[in-house]
Amino acid sequence: MSNGFKAEHQTVKDIFTGSDDLRMPPYQRGYSWGEKEATELVNDLREACSSERPYYFLGAMVIVQARPREVMEIVDGQQRLATLSILFAVLRDMSESREEANKLHELLEAPRGFMSSDRQRWRLTLNHIDTPFFREIVQRRGATSEADLYEPNTESRQNMLNNVNVFRDALSNTSAAERSALARFIMNECVMVRVSVIDRDGGYAAFRVLNERGKKLSAHDILKSDLFERAGFTDEEAEAHAVTWNEIGARLGSDGFDDLLKQIRSLFDKASKEDMVTGFRNHVLPHISARVFIEDRLQRYADAYEIIIGLRKTGTEFAPFLIHYINQLRALDHVGWRAPALKYLVDGDLEEKAATAFFRKLERLSFGLQFTIPDRDARGRRYRRVITAIDDKQLHDENSPLDLTDDEKKRLAERLQGRFATFRQRRAMSLRLNAVLPGGMSISPDADATLEHILPRNPKANSEWLKLWPKASERRELIDCLGNFTLLTNAENQEADRQEYEDKLKVFFKNKTPSYALSENLRDYKKWTPAAVRTRRDYFIALLCKEWDLPLPE
Repeated sequence: MSNGFKAEHQTVKDIFTGSDDLRMPPYQRGYSWGEKEATELVNDLREACSSERPYYFLGAMVIVQARPREVMEIVDGQQRLATLSILFAVLRDMSESREEANKLHELLEAPRGFMSSDRQRWRLTLNHIDTPFFREIVQRRGATSEADLYEPNTESRQNMLNNVNVFRDALSNTSAAERSALARFIMNECVMVRVSVIDRDGGYAAFRVLNERGKKLSAHDILKSDLFERAGFTDEEAEAHAVTWNEIGARLGSDGFDDLLKQIRSLFDKASKEDMVTGFRNHVLPHISARVFIEDRLQRYADAYEIIIGLRKTGTEFAPFLIHYINQLRALDHVGWRAPALKYLVDGDLEEKAATAFFRKLERLSFGLQFTIPDRDARGRRYRRVITAIDDKQLHDENSPLDLTDDEKKRLAERLQGRFATFRQRRAMSLRLNAVLPGGMSISPDADATLEHILPRNPKANSEWLKLWPKASERRELIDCLGNFTLLTNAENQEADRQEYEDKLKVFFKNKTPSYALSENLRDYKKWTPAAVRTRRDYFIALLCKEWDLPLPE
């Protein structure tokens, strides 16, 4: 393995007996094969055995082993090996031959030395949570015959018990000779490709390549393995922290959990050139030990992240006035602001005056970067400077990266006069305007607030619109500017559609008071002309310039 990588095909027997220390990292899913997968496996193996195929391919496995005779960590293939172990245990306990049962048991436990005091050497070790149950109902001699006496208390343990019963049921009507033939076939004729690497980076890279198809482990699944091992938890600690980890995953969803860890990584890894798992290991863990991260920091980050993405309202530890600014940030077409927001909610001063000042400036900065800096990398560099300023307690110093420069303020003010090219941009600006208007309020981007172009994007032929707007160039100039936007409920939007202006007003004011403040000043306009749009646009720009401390555009 001179280049750190080796691939070879091996029989199942060679894989199990070639090491007495195959270990699975404690991935989030634990043992996840259900009855469907187990049934398909045993049926396929029985069919292959009876057809006298020369071999049967069971797929690939990836192991990490730095040096010969050291622990083999299974990065990929653990579900198949655990399921094969269950099948071997069932065949062992159903065998009528002591010699055969002993051979099958040697696939589960390495033979002890001459001295009876030699410790047991189990071939396969699962994660912290599953291993004790796996030893008790699978690997121990006679275990599968007594499996029904146990009551699993986790999903992975229930899967193990279910599959013990699947295999017992599948083999119950077979003869001893048929079971012996099946056992020999699996041991000697079933093969896997074993990919061996010397470090975890190589193992995870091989794992990701091999899992391009099928259900992938998420980044947080893989990272959990590393963190739990580094933390050195006892079995009881690991089980308790796994419950918390799973609860966070359930709250955030798989993609949300991955993004949370990505945001945490970005707080420490300023370059962010490596994949998430490697970057987290190389840049976060030198600053926060795995144990401290799991026991203390993770829950705090998760609570803050839920607020940032709108999954929950602020609690006593997070002031509710921050929701106003977070609503505006969430409406933007980029998420680079999440990392500094997360950093501040966890490590910053949450006293009302200080927190308001931070989020007010972060919101302004984020809108400024959205509309004046198209380069994502450039935006990322600015946000990283903000994170550094939080660390260094220099947020409110002169020339703070959280502040806009005079030139940036001027460019943002001028940008407000122009067109907003995408739906997300137009809706973000409309929601922001609704919050700054008299009688307006901050609206969650999840609310039933749809963007409406007052001048339709595609007016009907022969409509009054085309008489008031005969120039196509003028329509293009003003159709997507601030003056032509309002907010409606989805039902109102469907009703208004491409109607004439007078008919739209009836929809807007059907209940006398419009659904959103952004429609209120349309009462002042009897006709919707280019001049009306420009006047309304300039009024909105003046409000935003005052809100964001910008100079009025010339």
